[in-house]
Amino acid sequence: MRVLILTHGFWAIAMITAFFVGMGWQRSATADRQNSETQNQASRGQFTLSAPSETGMTRTKSNRADSGESGPIPKLIQGTSFIEMGIEGLAAMSLKDPNQLKRRLAFSHLLSEMTSENAAQIREGLIAAGVSNRDSEWRDFNYAWGTIAGEAAFSGSLTMEKVDLYSVISGWASIDPTNAIEFLDQLPEKLAHGPGNKVKTDRLDLEKGVVAGLADRNRDEATKYVSKLLAEGRTDTSRLMETVANEVIRQEGSIGASNWAATLKDGPLKGSAMGEIAEGYARTDPASAASWIEEFAAQDYATRAVAEVGKKWAEREPLAAVSWLEKLPEGQGQKAGLNSAFGDWEDRDPIAAGNYLLSMPNSPKRDSAIRGFAEGYAWQDPKTAIAWAKDIQDPTIRNESLKKVGFAYYRRKPEEAKTWLAESGLSSEAKADILNSQRRR
Repeated sequence: MRVLILTHGFWAIAMITAFFVGMGWQRSATADRQNSETQNQASRGQFTLSAPSETGMTRTKSNRADSGESGPIPKLIQGTSFIEMGIEGLAAMSLKDPNQLKRRLAFSHLLSEMTSENAAQIREGLIAAGVSNRDSEWRDFNYAWGTIAGEAAFSGSLTMEKVDLYSVISGWASIDPTNAIEFLDQLPEKLAHGPGNKVKTDRLDLEKGVVAGLADRNRDEATKYVSKLLAEGRTDTSRLMETVANEVIRQEGSIGASNWAATLKDGPLKGSAMGEIAEGYARTDPASAASWIEEFAAQDYATRAVAEVGKKWAEREPLAAVSWLEKLPEGQGQKAGLNSAFGDWEDRDPIAAGNYLLSMPNSPKRDSAIRGFAEGYAWQDPKTAIAWAKDIQDPTIRNESLKKVGFAYYRRKPEEAKTWLAESGLSSEAKADILNSQRRR
């Protein structure tokens, strides 16, 4: 009897296994057939406006028919037809339908069927539907337009009222970086208004778009491009490298991005990437971010990263952040970190921050800590901030801090500040800068 049961059990398992294997093969064959049909349509440039998941909907109906159930999502999809809506109708649904899932379905269908021939019509449909410059649909459309039409999309945008050149050239660079970069190199530093030209933008913004597209394609290509600009003497490459770092953060998160940054060549670009990564990393896990960056804390290029970690950690645990900073090697990173940490600590607990300052021996790092405290506290209590700033030992740092406190004092209480300035000991130039600060604002 035991043998008989085992035998029947074996065949039952075999039948069930065969059933699921067959179902899996059928689904795979159906998916392959769908992909083949889609590719054939794309190669012919057809814009059929057919429902994107008819086979999937049929299968959903069939599967749920057995149980007599139909969930809310299948019902929503089954009740949405794209077949006869046209571009204008889909564009309107993408932006105005009260159901966000239907909006996404409609917009995804628009992009999936977009070609260089109908892109302008889709664009006008989105504008007619009231698309905003802040809408993700507008940015995604322009990115897709750049990938499809490249130079034609960019040149066409120059004569239009509503544009997003950043996204257009970013999409172009993600597909055809060589021609996108060559085209950018031929543009003037500023695209100003002119005959037939309705766009005004800086070239650096367009370069950031190119770098973003390159980073979408390959982060190493993007890094090499920014490194090339630095070698040519460009002084604004830090912002471009931050664009690369943000793309790596998006793909791999803060930990993965920190590992990537550590492999970069020592220097300013590495520092820019680390600074950008440190801000988000320290916001979510400051202790882990501190463990990562302390290996590089003695390097000048890591100054911003150390400062970001110190500030974000001080927002949660100021004492832990300051204790960590004091143990770092002396250098610009430690000074910047203490400055930023005390600049936050004074706002949260000025008494505790002040007591800690009193316990520190005179040193360059104490000067940096006092400077952060005084300049931050000036907006709350200028007189107390001035008293602390006067305790800075380094005369250059002391005068710079007093000047910064003076700006805040004069904006808050101008008459009192004028009286203090007369006896402050600051230079005539510094006094004039403070008195003229309101006029510049």
